[in-house]
Amino acid sequence: MSRRLRILLSAYYCSPYRGSESAVGWNIARQLARRHDVTVVTGDLSSELPAQADWQRWREENPEGIEGLTLVHVPPDPKTIRVHDWHSRKGLWFLYYAAYRRWQKLALEAARMLHEDQPFDLVHHLTIIGYREPGELWKLGVPFFWGPINGAVMTPWRFFSQFGKAGIYRHITRNLLNGMQMRLPSRSRRTAAHAAKIWAVTEEDRRMVEDVWGFEAETMIETGSTPDPQAVPRKPIAGEALRLIWCGLVEDRKGIPLLLRAIAGIDGDAAPILHVVGDGPERSRCEALARDLGLGERVVWHGRIDHHLVSGRMADSHLFVHTAIKEGTPHVVLEALASGLPVLCHDACGMGTAVDENCGVKVPLRDPESSIRSFRSSILRLMEDSGELTRLSKGAIARSVELSWERLGDRIADAYEAEILT
Repeated sequence: MSRRLRILLSAYYCSPYRGSESAVGWNIARQLARRHDVTVVTGDLSSELPAQADWQRWREENPEGIEGLTLVHVPPDPKTIRVHDWHSRKGLWFLYYAAYRRWQKLALEAARMLHEDQPFDLVHHLTIIGYREPGELWKLGVPFFWGPINGAVMTPWRFFSQFGKAGIYRHITRNLLNGMQMRLPSRSRRTAAHAAKIWAVTEEDRRMVEDVWGFEAETMIETGSTPDPQAVPRKPIAGEALRLIWCGLVEDRKGIPLLLRAIAGIDGDAAPILHVVGDGPERSRCEALARDLGLGERVVWHGRIDHHLVSGRMADSHLFVHTAIKEGTPHVVLEALASGLPVLCHDACGMGTAVDENCGVKVPLRDPESSIRSFRSSILRLMEDSGELTRLSKGAIARSVELSWERLGDRIADAYEAEILT
């Protein structure tokens, strides 16, 4: 049996009680601890210390802890707190990253003390996953692993017609800044030069590392699924209306108007029914569009509902549709697969990596009109071919196992061992 490695995991976002990147940090750390001794460096930027509160709560609820897992909280110093507090003022959003860079320096000081006391075999920067902030822990002088990293994906210019004025400004400025940040000399590129292994969430992220920076990278989504042993394949009844479900924050980059226009072109008694779960700044505009398109009761707006109700709604659906134009790897896609729902989405971003031909249908991300046509034709095909939908549903259940947190942890641990133990 391979010896247990001593791993230092940089996971600023890491919590057993929160979603998004905090769930990434927690679940990967927990899985790695099955095979190696993991010390997680996490922390806070604000004086409220929410991460510290989470860990105090977790320790009280789990006094036995997890074998092989050690948590080290690095609190912010007064200057970091002040910089962080300033970022909420109008126009000073960028100070959030300045505060985070200061925290990373504090994390390096703490890591050096830990390393002097008992040396680590390697260090892995996990969260924050954005490529712009690689942290400082590569300076410990042990093999450095980085990723999965994300952030190279641009908002396609042809989709700007889908946004309001504020959205156009936001996405134009982000595209321009992102293009410069990827190509100019930076801390990120210098950090990549020290990495034994880099994982990238999307093909765009991988191409940035390889084609722009000149280093090797391997695609790997940052999140994992929790397979549902109770999931059963979908078997639509003949003549039954196809039940679609869309979940997420209703904002411009999520592209829900594309789906509304797609199903508006499908007529007949068995026309699909769409359930929209979520809320956001674009909800009223999308509801108005649905009315203008004459969709009426064919679209059911649920708003934000409890997670167990979302799971129930998924269990009662035939197809999950994810229309995002720009995205990381939406965890809701993995939840859909775990429930046995095939996924219809753009062939882009993290969902383009997570979904394959055995568990869903991916349409090209070219322009709004081609997306609308492709979503419509894909839905029509699955309406007409219930056998294909059932095949994809079985594939979704299998894909959920392939993308499980356990498999993700094993893949990362295998890479550690290949580098350190061979």
